[in-house]
Amino acid sequence: MIRRRSGCAFTVMMLGAVLSALAAMSCAGDQSRRQAVGWTELGNAWAELGRWDKAGDAWSRAMALDPGQGVAGYNLSRALAEAGKYDESIAKSDEYLATDPDNAAVLSVKAYALHKAGRDEDALALYERVVILNGADSASVYNLAVLLESAGRKTEAMERYDSILALKPEDAMASFRKGLLLAAEGDAEGALPLLESYLAAYAESLEGRRAIALVQVQAGRFMDAIETYAAIVEKAPEDADSWFALARLRLTVAEDGQGGLDALQTALKNGFKDRRRATELLAEPGLVVPDEVRNVFDAAKFFDEATVSGEAAGSEAAADADSTIDSSAKTSK
Repeated sequence: MIRRRSGCAFTVMMLGAVLSALAAMSCAGDQSRRQAVGWTELGNAWAELGRWDKAGDAWSRAMALDPGQGVAGYNLSRALAEAGKYDESIAKSDEYLATDPDNAAVLSVKAYALHKAGRDEDALALYERVVILNGADSASVYNLAVLLESAGRKTEAMERYDSILALKPEDAMASFRKGLLLAAEGDAEGALPLLESYLAAYAESLEGRRAIALVQVQAGRFMDAIETYAAIVEKAPEDADSWFALARLRLTVAEDGQGGLDALQTALKNGFKDRRRATELLAEPGLVVPDEVRNVFDAAKFFDEATVSGEAAGSEAAADADSTIDSSAKTSK
């Protein structure tokens, strides 16, 4: 597997060198295989630049010159998947698997394409096979765990995340998903260190900060949650849900009437529309300045226009499996 190089300048120079080499090659006889290797290398270079269309074209040329270019065949399947051509990627993988049915790398690409095509049940079964063939493929173990989780098989998913963390305790994504599962089970204290580990690796992740804030509230660490939500809205001032969560904490546990009202007004200005959560806030026994809070809602005609949003709590409480499946983004050399 080739490693990512540091920056595009080197890759561009590499592209020039490969193109020059291709131009110098003859298309006849034994040179065809050498030229196929050149096209494979060119495809790898384009892939490093994220140009999957050009990478796929180069690997297709390699396969046309030398059908035995197995590396190009695998990479072409992946390029098609990265380009959103999932059915074509699956078909190309099947061509390669017809002669090498236990190729774990190609099977993992096919499983990814199946998932992206909405065929999660087939993808799950294929990832199970990949993990049997190559248990060291942590990306496929992770993807299998995510799909198990999506299928409601939480215990099996947890076991897979644990197996990753046993080998790689620093694996941020496995820590994140396991943390979310623990939080869903009510183990906030167990979840927090795992979510913090994720945030240490992805300090700019708003998804990670939102998850931590929710679990901090769940654990009763309200002042920590206030700090976390304040950090979120500083980075994402348009985040209406986080503004509302901050307002709720300020207006209840922190007893910060003015700060809470300011946050609430900002939430409404940014499009907060969850009637259920607003009603729950007004019913809070510890709510400070309740009349002023009601006036803010009335001034915005909130209960005349708001609709119940099913996204707020659900999208914050758990990550979407589609956004976390890993394509194992490496090309073969």
